Amino acid sequence: MSDGPYKSLNMTPAWKRFAEWAHKAAFEPNEVAGRVVPALEETWRDEGCGEIVRAIRSIVGDARQIDMFGQDKSVELEAARRDLSAGHPMRRLIVDHVMQSMASGKRGIDAICDGVESALRNRAARGPRQVEEHYLRKQSPEAMATRIRNRMEDAVASAPIAALARRLCGLDATIQPQSVKQQGLEDGVSLP
Repeated sequence: MSDGPYKSLNMTPAWKRFAEWAHKAAFEPNEVAGRVVPALEETWRDEGCGEIVRAIRSIVGDARQIDMFGQDKSVELEAARRDLSAGHPMRRLIVDHVMQSMASGKRGIDAICDGVESALRNRAARGPRQVEEHYLRKQSPEAMATRIRNRMEDAVASAPIAALARRLCGLDATIQPQSVKQQGLEDGVSLP
């Protein structure tokens, strides 16, 4: 019996675990959704996204100063995108989304937080499509690949990505989620 196509995914361990939990019907939708944040955090750490956010914060500064002096930060942000995000797709995504957020009228930390949230949502949306493509290449039935993608997309939709963005931007305190250990038969899979 196969361990499932998720074993050979070209993704980080947290993304593989997310795909595995979506693959196995024994995991409830809320349990699958619980794997989204760790996968995004792993991508964040692996690409050193905290560094780019600190650089953006120093460029963008305080929203009141920007309004008072009317400075355009797009040239500096463009330089940061070119210099600090080379070879790091998530970093580039963050800078792009912050620039879009500023273009739509947001300023300061609000623009940064909005950009980080948009970048996280964008990355989270790509994961299910990547897993589906992998399943189809491994000659899995199309129905199975679609089911896995749908479970992953539902998990992403219900994940607390906005709260994660605020925490990664340094606006909220760091709170580690508590994993619940199943102790006995009564703690098993819920019945319909």
